[in-house]
Amino acid sequence: MKILFISYYFKPNKTVAAQRVSYWAENLTSHLPNASVDVITTSEQVEYDCKSINQIFVVPDKEKGFLSRLVKTDKGSTWIYALKRFFIKDSNRYDTVILTGNPFMHFFIAKYLKNVMGCRVILDFRDPFAKNERSALNGIVLNLKKKVLTLFEYYFCEFADVIITMNSYCSELLCSRRKDIVEIIDNGYDEKNLAKAKEQSYFGESTALSLVYLGSFARDRNIANVLVANEKLPSKFNILHIGKPDTDLTQDSRIKCTGLVSYTEAIGYAKAASIGLIIASGKKFESTTKIFDYIGMNLPILIVTNGQPKVGNVQEVVKDYPLVWWAENNPKAIERVLIEISHSLNQKKIITFDPTPFSRENGLKNLVSIIKSFSR
Repeated sequence: MKILFISYYFKPNKTVAAQRVSYWAENLTSHLPNASVDVITTSEQVEYDCKSINQIFVVPDKEKGFLSRLVKTDKGSTWIYALKRFFIKDSNRYDTVILTGNPFMHFFIAKYLKNVMGCRVILDFRDPFAKNERSALNGIVLNLKKKVLTLFEYYFCEFADVIITMNSYCSELLCSRRKDIVEIIDNGYDEKNLAKAKEQSYFGESTALSLVYLGSFARDRNIANVLVANEKLPSKFNILHIGKPDTDLTQDSRIKCTGLVSYTEAIGYAKAASIGLIIASGKKFESTTKIFDYIGMNLPILIVTNGQPKVGNVQEVVKDYPLVWWAENNPKAIERVLIEISHSLNQKKIITFDPTPFSRENGLKNLVSIIKSFSR
């Protein structure tokens, strides 16, 4: 059985988009020992070697065409041309091809793969594409773009055997006639690297409580109100950001940033924290990898939302998890909750919770079941 993963991002790239698909490719043969796994990506393969992956083909994103002029914000709209040239020259044939987004426009290659190889095609969306409610565009521009992207999404979904989304809210936003081929596999924590990560405090011997944020900030995921609220506390939290530095925060003494580090190093710093922070946009479909990392570490969680607390997919994930606090994204609400958290954490309650269902291993098992179903 020959299986191909196509993902714009892949290890050793440290972005979130590279992590889950890399885990799947690295560990698939532990469940399907007779499988041969190849990968196509744009990510340069420097100091990365995985014996369970047969070949990794690096296909640079250097070409342009009609799609790249039409959809400039999606890198798949340029990469699709390089992929087509690659497959014209490449003689490999596969039984199953898994295309992962974000970006998404290279999903157009699905038709070519079906016609040439007769293979099974899995489209792994991760996030919504055409109907992503977190889009920064508005008005006429947004409506026109949504209509075009909706047509594109309906088109390449026609060539999928299975479509994977993160949760039921994402599946409702999917543009496909075939709702019967939709499967849900949410994000998860990397149980192997999490177990290997050694706890290390960024703040040395400081006895203050610490708050950690994994990942990037965005227009609707802004930490400003948390920083304001923290300054008003009689005993402030040490605040650590692990991820791509935000230009607005590089000179801000209220928060420290590690920059982009390996997953293992990021988890090591997070393990030393008192609480993990989620900043939610308030959209019901929203799914975030960091919440699974916090659960995997049995770390208390603070969720600051721009919407209504305790709704949507994030609530579905944490509904049975102990030591979770919610706050609306304004300084007064956050200050009240941080005071409550301080009192609770100083009592040093121990979390007893089995995080296994939230692991990437559990998600991989679902993917394996899908692949096996093709041969029945």
